[in-house]
Amino acid sequence: MRNTLQSLRLEVKFFFGMMLLICGILLGMLYLVFTREKQLILQEVETRARDLTEMLAFTSMPEMARNNYGALQTFIDGLKYRPDLHQVMVFNATGKMLAHSDATECDKIYADTLTQRILSSQAFIALPAYHLNGEKMLDAAMPIFLNSRQKIGFSRALISLQRTDEAIRDLTWRVLGFGVAGVFVAFILVAVFSRLVTQPLQRLDEKALQISRGERDIQIEVTAQDEIGHLQQALKNMIDDVRLQSRLSALGATTANLAHEIRTPLIIITRQINELISQSASPEVGNRLLGEISQLNDLVNQLLQFSQKNKLALGRTDINELLKQTLFLLAEPLNEQRIKIFPAFQPLPLIAVDKNLMQSVFSNIIVNAMQAMAEPGELRIETRLLPAPSETALQHKIHPRRSADPFDESEEKAPPTGNRWPQFFQKLKSSLIVEPASRARRILLAKLPPERQALMITFRDNGCGISKEMLEQLFLPFVTTKKDGNGLGLALSHKIVQEHHGTITVESKEGFGTTFNILLPV
Repeated sequence: MRNTLQSLRLEVKFFFGMMLLICGILLGMLYLVFTREKQLILQEVETRARDLTEMLAFTSMPEMARNNYGALQTFIDGLKYRPDLHQVMVFNATGKMLAHSDATECDKIYADTLTQRILSSQAFIALPAYHLNGEKMLDAAMPIFLNSRQKIGFSRALISLQRTDEAIRDLTWRVLGFGVAGVFVAFILVAVFSRLVTQPLQRLDEKALQISRGERDIQIEVTAQDEIGHLQQALKNMIDDVRLQSRLSALGATTANLAHEIRTPLIIITRQINELISQSASPEVGNRLLGEISQLNDLVNQLLQFSQKNKLALGRTDINELLKQTLFLLAEPLNEQRIKIFPAFQPLPLIAVDKNLMQSVFSNIIVNAMQAMAEPGELRIETRLLPAPSETALQHKIHPRRSADPFDESEEKAPPTGNRWPQFFQKLKSSLIVEPASRARRILLAKLPPERQALMITFRDNGCGISKEMLEQLFLPFVTTKKDGNGLGLALSHKIVQEHHGTITVESKEGFGTTFNILLPV
């Protein structure tokens, strides 16, 4: 049974669950209505019986006091033709019948159990309904008092409940009719509602199956702002990230091969230039060539670092001390550019990081801030300990463009003015821009374990800021605004931070400076 329920479609389970809930509520409400209405009908019959016996007792009391039983019989004979009134009688305190709708019953003494129960009562009494000659009756009696103290007899009436039963049956059919109509309406509404709720989830299920089959050309549309919309957005982000990571993997392999292919000729060229310099009386040209080759060699090293996974030499490190060391190493260029540092370091626990790699991240961000600020400038560096979050996710967005194969020669892109890197790198850069369904998409999404604390390192400068278009591509390789930059610095920094299970984000506005936030788990 359990396996059968688990194998049902979500729409079917949702439909039957909602129907059971609504039908249960509907049946409960109908039962309460039916019970209340039935109680009102029975109370109305009992009230009629009380009024009748009370009127009969009031009328019979003077005639009984005068022993005028003939007048009493005449009065009762006038009542026996009332509808639903089966028998009417008056008897004294000993059970002797004084007047009866059936005159043959007069002067008889009743000693049955019901009569004895009535004789012992001091107030109005309505006996439980019983059948008499195949007809359901309500037996009601009212004591007759003389001067409000002496009980001299009883008035008694047997009222037929046939019309009452018909009213109850009619009420039953009406309640059943409302119930059937309510179930029918609920069936239609629940069917439509369950379809509306589960259809987006079914589409997401189909998309997930396509992803599991390795399909990439999948588009997900965010159709709501509720939890389903959040799920659609999350799956959409995941698909875009899978595409990007696939392209980055291909790019990393290609970059590694390219770097190895470039390094070997560079070694040979360097050796030949050194021999020429040693034989030449004017080594200036050779030295300039060696400088250019050194830059190319640095680029190759950065390409290799980007394409390969770093082997982290983790050690317990004081982030505040590491920042102070980085500032000490950069003290000379900071002073030359008249950059004023405003540190705000809170006490932090030691965390496991690769000291050298993390210092290169700090240096890269500080150098970028220096290059973005005019003299004099201000750089604020803050550290603080964040409490254990339920979910910490720092995100960055990337501007959508048309997907492109990094090795597709059918589309040529001219390099930006002032950039001296080959068109091949521009193609690699454009190939990273994945076309999502919406205007912007998240590519850097990280979650820290909910039970762990985190360190926040903030770098805030008052430089020129970064344009919105560039901000959306900032952490991609080969993206740069510098004439002599290769666009690998921030990409490497992001890679290093991610390898430490952290996140790096940026906030900036042109003319108002830039803020980098690095979040590292404790």
